[in-house]
Amino acid sequence: MIVYHCTSYRKIGKYLQSGQINPPVRAWENLAQAERFSISTHNKIILRLKFPDNSDKLQGHFNEARVLNCPYKIEKGSV
Repeated sequence: MIVYHCTSYRKIGKYLQSGQINPPVRAWENLAQAERFSISTHNKIILRLKFPDNSDKLQGHFNEARVLNCPYKIEKGSV
């Protein structure tokens, strides 16, 4: 499943330095909701990630958000 994770310039640096996004990794199921969240939180970067189809849904969030409770690996060439 393709999901969209909103983050900041500062956090993307931490992700690349550590090689992972630490849990909980939250993401939106559709780009429109990710863009709305990005504007409201001033997180200007939206990453496209691949979550397992059975990842947990977050309560609320218009029932369109997912969470992964394990580290998500990130490589420098993939961002």
